[in-house]
Formats: sequence, C-alpha cells, structure tokens
Amino acid sequence: MSIPLSARSALAAAVCGLIGASAAAQSSVTIYGTIDANVQTRNRDASGTGRQTELATGGLRPSILGFRGGEDLGGGLKAFFNLESHYSSDSGASTSAPGTLQAFRRQANVGLSGNWGSLTLGRQYAPAIIGTLSTEPRQYKEQFSNLYVWAYNQLSAPGNALGAGTNTSNDVGVFVGNAITYSLATGPWYAGLSYSLGEQPNDSKKGREISFGASYTGPVTVGVGYQRNDDTLSGVELSRLYSAGIAVPFGPFTGRLHGIDVVSRQPVTGARVSKVDGLGVGLDYKWGANTSTLALYHNRYDGIDSRSTTKAMVLSNDHALSKRTTLYAQLAYVDAGAVGAADALQGLKGSIVVGGTAAGRKTTLLGLGINHTF
Repeated sequence: MSIPLSARSALAAAVCGLIGASAAAQSSVTIYGTIDANVQTRNRDASGTGRQTELATGGLRPSILGFRGGEDLGGGLKAFFNLESHYSSDSGASTSAPGTLQAFRRQANVGLSGNWGSLTLGRQYAPAIIGTLSTEPRQYKEQFSNLYVWAYNQLSAPGNALGAGTNTSNDVGVFVGNAITYSLATGPWYAGLSYSLGEQPNDSKKGREISFGASYTGPVTVGVGYQRNDDTLSGVELSRLYSAGIAVPFGPFTGRLHGIDVVSRQPVTGARVSKVDGLGVGLDYKWGANTSTLALYHNRYDGIDSRSTTKAMVLSNDHALSKRTTLYAQLAYVDAGAVGAADALQGLKGSIVVGGTAAGRKTTLLGLGINHTF
C-alpha cells in the first residue's frame, strides 16, 4: 500500500514530535549564573600609596555563567555535564587563569551518576574545598575570607614565581583540570577524591594534583580537606594543604571554626619556601531577611627570610530581597605584617583580600553591593 506524500509528511512530523517529546522528558539543559557588583573603597591601596574606590566584581559571590544538563539513562543511571565560565561584572571581561584564555575556567566536565555515586571527567571543583565550604567563617565568600589563603598558597603563576610552580592542571587550588573524580553524597555525608593527570611522558608524578574532601552536614557540620600539587616540569611537590572546620548552630546563631595549613616548595629543588597557618572563627546571626556575620582571621606566615602575621576582622550583613537577589554590606579591617625579600608572594599568602593589602600597614575596606542569581 502506498502512502500519499502529504500523509508521509504528516507521519514524519508526528514521529519527530514524539522523538522530541521523548528526548525532552529524559534530558534537560539549564542556563544559570550569578552577577555580582559592589562599590568598594579603602583607605589605602595594595601598594600603600593612597585611598582607592572602585566598582569591583564578586564581593559576595563570583560572577559566573554556566550550562548544566543531564539525561536519565534508566535503571537509576544518569549522564550529566557542566560548563561554567567566570567573568568580571565591572568590565564584562572573561576571567581566566594567569597566562591563559579559557571559555570555561571553572567547569568543563561530563560524567555518570547513580546510587553508587558520581564519576566526573574534566575540569571541575576540587573536592577539598567542597568538603570544608560550610565550615569557613564566611563560607569562602569571594571577598574578605580565607579563600585567598587557599588560593595564593596554591597559585600557578606565570614566570614560575618562587614557590608558585607550573602545575598546568591546578588553578588556585579551587579548580582542577585533566581530572578524574569519584564522589558520593548520601544523606548528610559527602566524600570526593580527585586525581588530576599530569599528562607528561614517562612520569605520572609530573603535573599531578590530588584532592580529597569529606563532610558531615547534620545539626553540627564537620568538614576536612587535603590537597597536593606537583610541578609539571620537575615532578617536585609544590604544595601540600590540610584543612578542617566545624559549624555549630544554636538558635538563630551559627558559630564556625576553620583552619588551613599549607606548605609551599620550590619547583626545582623542593626546598621549603613557606608554611602558612590560617585560622578563622565566625558567628552568623539570622534575623528576618538578614544574615549578619562577624569573622576574625589570624594568618601566620613562616618563610625563608622572614615571618609575618596578618590579622583581620570582617563585619557584614546580607539582606535577601528575594531568593535570588541580595543586598550586602561588608567592612574589613586588616593589619598586615611586613614582608621579606625572598618570597614574591608573601604579602598575598596570608591575605583575606583579593590582590592583598599594603604590607606592614593597617587597611580598612568597605564594600556595598548587589548579588543576583539566575
């Protein structure tokens, strides 16, 4: 029996419609992101020359644009992907790691998940920072937190600055490339282990990164993290980080205590460049649509030719206009220690401020901003 052309066209359209409907039911793609901008003023800039006021990006959270999706494969098995970029809200420029051009600096990965956990391949967040996120006094907010002790002590800097090294998979200890990660989140428990392939011939140690994080989120939250980076050129251990913290709620308050210990080494000889111990304590108070936070930081640097201590206090308030939009104000006082000549990164390694503050000086910073998620 022959089918008229018009009927065949209608049948083809119906079949395509059914296929499209089936695909839509099984898979999905979400566009998401955050845009954050604030006016920040300080009594002196990082060089100590004078007052500075700027429109800054990422006072509360980073400005990001991402795509994520998944497909139900049946039998409890799912496929997923994540693509996530980082940009500056003040200029609109893409924010890449030093010396690189990256469309998706934060995430570019694909994986499978099921009741057994998740297996993720590609660029992704380091499990170590995920494990301790909820215990840091300001939960690693993009400005005025020990996110920068974490980042600047694991910085892969251009020119192989002393103690920075050239691990091409590592990006400020927060993002890992060339990574294979297994993670399991069940009930209040989370654990993740990531191994980043150095991709160097005849030496699996060169350029590798190992990251482990675990947490228990109950009435009391406890988190731990471990991370190690090896130099891509020499295979020498560049940095080794340990982190642990606890968050305890009581009524409208939540207290947090968090510590970081990280050792940085020279990329050729393996000699120790610095050891940094960061300690933070914080208290949140929730009232109405507001969350007020007081955080204190004491970060100690022990290096080749000098020792220094940076002390900081942060007072902030986040006001939720809605589930997606937050107005925030944050005031930071930083008493930075003097630096020596041997380590070009010393002034940054104990800082809670992006770009650091003037060495051996007292700096006050005030930021007023808005954060919107979509």
